[in-house]
Amino acid sequence: MDAEPNLPPTDDHQGRRPFRVLTYSHDSFGLGHLRRSVTLATALCARGPHVHALCLTGSPVPDLFPLPERCDLVKLPSIGKSENGDYIARRLPMPFAEVSTLRSDLITATVRSFRPDLLLVDHTPTGPGGELLPVLQRLRHDHMPTRIVLGMRDVLDTPLRARAELQRDRVFDVLRDCYDHVLVYGERSVFDPVTEYGFPDDVAAKVTFTGPVVPAAMRGGRIRSQPNQPPHVVVTTGGGEDGYELLRATVAALRGPLRGESLLVTIIAGPLLPEPAFADLVRAVQGDRRILLQRSTDAMPQLLASADLVVGMGGYNTVYESLVRGVPLLVWPRRSPREEQWERCRRLAERGLLHLLDAADVADPHATADALRSALAAAHRAPAAHPFTGCGADVAARTCMQLVRNRNPRTRSFARFGS
Repeated sequence: MDAEPNLPPTDDHQGRRPFRVLTYSHDSFGLGHLRRSVTLATALCARGPHVHALCLTGSPVPDLFPLPERCDLVKLPSIGKSENGDYIARRLPMPFAEVSTLRSDLITATVRSFRPDLLLVDHTPTGPGGELLPVLQRLRHDHMPTRIVLGMRDVLDTPLRARAELQRDRVFDVLRDCYDHVLVYGERSVFDPVTEYGFPDDVAAKVTFTGPVVPAAMRGGRIRSQPNQPPHVVVTTGGGEDGYELLRATVAALRGPLRGESLLVTIIAGPLLPEPAFADLVRAVQGDRRILLQRSTDAMPQLLASADLVVGMGGYNTVYESLVRGVPLLVWPRRSPREEQWERCRRLAERGLLHLLDAADVADPHATADALRSALAAAHRAPAAHPFTGCGADVAARTCMQLVRNRNPRTRSFARFGS
C-alpha cells in the first residue's frame, strides 16, 4: 500500500465509546522507538476525540517528546545493550532476566487495566527477552477483542543476517499466531523486507507499507539561505549514546581545516551522550562563534527547515525527517552490532539521496572537511527525486482504525485477562 498524501483529519469510526490505543516500544537504544510511538499515537488521536492513547516505553528520557491530547505514558524500567549487543538493565543493579520479568508484569497489568482496542508494537514482536510473549499469548488464548499490530522499520539488518535472525527466533511463527497485521514504515520501492527477508506468503498477506513515519511538524519545504548568508549545518546523532566519534570528528574539522570557512553550525549532542563526552565538546567549540552546541532541543523542525546540510549517524528518524524536508544529508551509518543503518543509507546513496562518510573520513579531520565541502556544494544542485510524502503515520493510523472496525465480534470479555 502506498502512502496517501491527502488523508482526512478525522476518522469515520462511528462508535462514540473511547477507542483505546496502547503502543509498546522497548527503547533499549537511542530515541527512535519512542519518537515513532509518540508520532503514531499523535496520528491516531487526530482521528477523533474518542481516541485515547497510552504509550508503554522503556526510554530513559520518556518526557523528551510532547504528547498529544488524550495521551499518556507508562514508564518501564530502562534497559540497554552491552558492547556485544546483549540486553542489560540500564539503571537497576539486577540481572536482565529479573528486569525482563518485572517489565512483562507491568505490561500485563497495563493491558488488563487499560483494555486496549489496539496494541501497536514497535520493532520487536516478542519484546527483549520475550517479555511481550505472555501478553500476546494470553490475549489470543482468551479471545480478547484487542487487535495486535507490529510496526517495523523498513530495514532490520542486511538480508542475510536478518533472515537468519528471523528464522532463529521463530518470528514468523509469532507473527502468524499472535499478530493481526504488520506495518512496514517505509517504501517498498526502496527496500522490500517481504522479499529480502523471505516472508512466508501467509505473513506477507498481513503486510501494509505505509511510507516513512515522521512527525507532521517535519513535513514541508526548506527555508533556503539567502545568498549573503553562511550555510547552516545541523549536526545530530539522535540520542547521542554512540555519537561522540562523529561529533568529535565534525568539531575537529570545523576547528581545523574549516576554521576559515563562513558557516553557521548547530550541534545537537543528544540527551544520552555521556557527560564527560559532552564536556569535551564544550571545551572543543569554546570561542568559535560559528558553532552553537546544545544537549537537546524541541526546535528540530525549525532547525531542519533552515538547514542547508544535516550531518548525522544515519538513524531512521534523522534520515527520513531530513529527506521529507528535502534537506541534503551527510551520514556515517552505524555498522555494529547491526548493519541496519548502513544497509538503508547505502541504498539511499545509490539513488543519490544522501552522501556517505566512511571510517577513514571520520578518522581524518581533512577528509571530514572535504566531505562537508562536497556535500554543501552538492546541496546547491537540484535534489534527486524521492517517493517520500511523510504521511506514513497517517496511513498507519487509518489502517489500524480500519482493522479494528472490521474485527469479528469476540464472545469473551477483558475480565478474564490476567486472572
